[in-house]
Amino acid sequence: MGPLVPYKALMHWLLMFGLILFGLFLSWDLGVLQTIIAQDNTRLCLVIIAMLLVMSMHCAYRCFFLTQQYLMLEQCCQQDYEPISYPVGLSLAQDYFSTSCTEAASDKTLQAEVLLEKARGTHQVGWFIAGTMIKLGLLGTVIGFIVMLSSVSGLENLTISDIKTLMQRMTQGMGIAMSTTLIGLTCSMLLSLQYLFLDRIADQFVTRTIEADQLLSSTDQVTDGATTTCAS
Repeated sequence: MGPLVPYKALMHWLLMFGLILFGLFLSWDLGVLQTIIAQDNTRLCLVIIAMLLVMSMHCAYRCFFLTQQYLMLEQCCQQDYEPISYPVGLSLAQDYFSTSCTEAASDKTLQAEVLLEKARGTHQVGWFIAGTMIKLGLLGTVIGFIVMLSSVSGLENLTISDIKTLMQRMTQGMGIAMSTTLIGLTCSMLLSLQYLFLDRIADQFVTRTIEADQLLSSTDQVTDGATTTCAS
């Protein structure tokens, strides 16, 4: 395991989040983001953007957690898998090694699934929030169309002033619908990209842990065989 591998998750996330912040700054500097927010009277766009930033901080925490797990796995490998004085539950790799030694081969599949679930942690919450962003965008679309349709109802004899008011309300409703849909889809894709990356890093950690455990098992078998030969 190379020295930069444990920090790969954190470095890649920092690059990804930096690009997201740069995109937000660029859209704000060009006036695009202000226009979108100004058109949304429901303030759903601000809620969605706030959700993106908060869950991005959760992604940062998960990246730091996976980086720590990689470092502890690397330390286990450097010490020839000898037990390390980590508290129970701190190192996922150490807990897996300790349970794998006493479990049968049929139970190792279940232990691997448990390890994967612990490695992914609360990623399902992030996926739920990403889906909620799309739903909030669609909710804004429905609200926008309701505003448009409500402006038409009750109008019989239209004057020029009524037409102007009608066009303003319809434009307002269309602005709400398009703005919330755009922000909801964009933020959902950006958040989904981060959690997709986190799931990939967690899968790689589980794969490395299982490979290390298999190497440990084969080493123990060779050692036991050599001990038996010497004794005979």
